[in-house]
Amino acid sequence: MNTMTEGWALAWQLIRHADPELVHITALSLQVSATACAIGALFGLLLGAWLAVARFPGHVLAVWLVNTLLALPAVVVGLLVYLLLSRSGPLGELGILFTPTAMVVAQSVLVTPLIAALSRRLVMAALADGGDQLRSLGAGPLTTSLLMLVHDRMGVTTVLLTAFARAIAEVGAVMIVGGNIAGVTRVMTTTIALETSKGDLALALALGLVLLAVVGAINGAIGLLQWLATRPLNAAQAKPHAAAAKPGLRAPVVTEATEPAEGTPLILADKATVRFGALVALDNATLTLRRGDRLVLVGANGSGKTTLLRLLHGLLSCEGRCERLPLQPEGRLPRAAMLFQRPFLLSLSVERNVRVGLWLAGVPATERGVRCREALARVGLLELAARSARSLSGGQQQRLGLARAWALQPDILFLDEPTASLDPGAKNEIEALIQEVASSGVTIVMSTHNLGQAKRLATRVACLHAGRIVVERPVAHFFDAEDLPAEAEQFLQGELGWHLRP
Repeated sequence: MNTMTEGWALAWQLIRHADPELVHITALSLQVSATACAIGALFGLLLGAWLAVARFPGHVLAVWLVNTLLALPAVVVGLLVYLLLSRSGPLGELGILFTPTAMVVAQSVLVTPLIAALSRRLVMAALADGGDQLRSLGAGPLTTSLLMLVHDRMGVTTVLLTAFARAIAEVGAVMIVGGNIAGVTRVMTTTIALETSKGDLALALALGLVLLAVVGAINGAIGLLQWLATRPLNAAQAKPHAAAAKPGLRAPVVTEATEPAEGTPLILADKATVRFGALVALDNATLTLRRGDRLVLVGANGSGKTTLLRLLHGLLSCEGRCERLPLQPEGRLPRAAMLFQRPFLLSLSVERNVRVGLWLAGVPATERGVRCREALARVGLLELAARSARSLSGGQQQRLGLARAWALQPDILFLDEPTASLDPGAKNEIEALIQEVASSGVTIVMSTHNLGQAKRLATRVACLHAGRIVVERPVAHFFDAEDLPAEAEQFLQGELGWHLRP
């Protein structure tokens, strides 16, 4: 029997009989690396979330530094920590060199930049999808960033597992600061190196197998999480039973809006211009939004409808003036909420999505439950409150987005093409809900390509072309008028073939 064969046999015996030394070394390795990853997560996740949204002099340099530290050699980390903790070092009085604590410090320094860099990228990807929507609910930059980490919990778990795998497989830093003292600071990697150099292959092979199993389990967990994050919804999730899909939702009855008496001004835009670099997205827009209005914005793609909505809601800054005016007789500024074309829903339950919106808006905890249930009941989703919001159908997600906005009890509701991607039945449901919101006294500003919808819901229509408001007038004097500007007439002819000048 050769040495290698004997070594494998003895290694298997050590594993099968749970050799005390093997168990102690494995337990210490797991403890040190898990503690280091917990510390790295505390600082790394916060640092990554902050770097994703912070803007300050030197921001680019800070991001470069974190990304550079990803490739920092472990032995360099060990050397730096050794110099800090040695007797002549600034932290020598702590007396923790050649202890498991020193090993935790070294591995924490090693994994924190990894966690920070990867979590920053997670946040930035999520912000591109739904950052504006969370900000529209009242979230500040850092709160938005942290909510994105909560939203992508599987991504965060993958980052932490990756960091743990790097920590537990690292040898240089823990060897330098731990000293590889038997029964005190020996971990799997350092013991493998020592026992191999001594020619004692049995313990080295046994620990190698255990380490391989740990890393394999971590990689398997990462693969499982990635599969769970991308798997298609099963039929039960994607298509809930009809009895549960629309509980309590009243049949849609939509009638044409009547023009109200002129209300008090809520928002005043005067020669407002929005630029994105060299692109002028909104050009000298002048508009007064009054209480009780149902203002519908129409125009071709790229005409500036969404930009105007975001400006009026306060998500964009402008040249010129765009001011929200106090309500009369209340004397406070009007509350506003926005329903986007594709509502961004956190990977939480239906109910928690509404509750988060209320929390961000500063609604007291004692009121959130009642307002959440009332809003879900009004859109027919109360019986689905415990379901994952991401498993809802497109129409249900739009109704949830409307419930989240409705729960805020806004004075103004902005809607960005709320039915653009819905089937006819879901469109009718959303139209009915919009009309119910408007009939409760909420001022509506909505963009749409559906001119029939505009005619049914609007009291006023504004037509945009190339970033300019070319005409804005009561709905009765828009669709049947013969004196429309050429740009508006051309748009109507493109959408309504029968709308031709005599």
